[in-house]
Amino acid sequence: MPIPRAPLSALVLALGLGAAMPAAATEAITLEAPNGLSTLAITGAPGGGFALAAQELVPYAGGTDPRVHVFRYEANGKLRWERVVDRHGPQIVKAITYGPGETLYLGGLDGSELTENSYQKMFMAFGPRGDVLEDKVFGDPAPVEDFLSGLALLSNGNLLGVGRYKDDPQHDADMQVLELTTTGDVVWSAKVSDAAHESYPVVATGANGTFVAGTYENRKVFVSRVESGAQKVSNFASFTMPRRCAVAQMTVLQDGGLAIAVNLSGGNNEARLVRLSSSGSVMWDVSVTGNTVIADITRMPDGLIVVAGTSDTPKTLETYGWLRAYNDSGEVVGEIKPDYEGETRAGGVTVDGKDGVFFSYTPVDESIPARPEPVIVERIRVE
Repeated sequence: MPIPRAPLSALVLALGLGAAMPAAATEAITLEAPNGLSTLAITGAPGGGFALAAQELVPYAGGTDPRVHVFRYEANGKLRWERVVDRHGPQIVKAITYGPGETLYLGGLDGSELTENSYQKMFMAFGPRGDVLEDKVFGDPAPVEDFLSGLALLSNGNLLGVGRYKDDPQHDADMQVLELTTTGDVVWSAKVSDAAHESYPVVATGANGTFVAGTYENRKVFVSRVESGAQKVSNFASFTMPRRCAVAQMTVLQDGGLAIAVNLSGGNNEARLVRLSSSGSVMWDVSVTGNTVIADITRMPDGLIVVAGTSDTPKTLETYGWLRAYNDSGEVVGEIKPDYEGETRAGGVTVDGKDGVFFSYTPVDESIPARPEPVIVERIRVE
């Protein structure tokens, strides 16, 4: 059974920002597969615990094929069920969310029915005991690349899917927004031709509505509001980064604003956390310390924004994952590193009740050949 660790907030302030933080003893959950695992997506489960989708790279004569493992753990650390998605060709989960009746929905891409480098949308639904309720592969045929990268539950009980649509491998990608029934049928869809170039859009929902975010022409971040009744999306906000970027994740805040995590490339890794007001204006834009990539963000019930990321240390060539808590002014109020001796890479973070999170990460193995590494999930208290 996982035991909540020392709290995330306040400890770094006591130690000095950036100082290594000692961790209380904990029994982490270890998820394993023959060829190792890495986190694809994680979400808190109704009644406690979490669901996690992980990727196993399975070798074959010409390379490796991604295989998806889906785990559901109880709040007490007991495995409720595990399922494996193992069709011909690659399958990758990009989004995960719960709906009524403890139904778990997954969205992503599937290459089982198409030629190499072309994909279709993948949609799956699992019941409370892991029974497969839906398993669909749909979308336009090759050479189109057509897949889901975000899922959110709408107030009418349907799902909002968002993804990338590329009609030809030589063309730019467009963003596609779809309302789906819980069985994966398309209610309506819209393509946005001035969005999503080389990006994987994300979606978040809250009291102020449902929003999608992605990038345009590599440097401009856009946010659109979904008007489900009118079956369209409308502009909400946009801002420009100093160089090539991609949206990692976003979350809707208590006042209806948004926190958006953006990763910059085209040089040293850099990550930024941007806070938008409920009207779409930029309230603050902070640089995340270090040579950093953000993996995931979530919002606590008290308003704290918790960020999971990975930093590389140029002097020592070490890689380490971490969690940082930000207040509503964009200030870091806490930091914690995995309770693991060795290098790590952050995978995801999701809320655990009112005062904690589940943090997933993977050990980094630099040996040749590399050993298969598991996904480790820790339960951490945030206060």
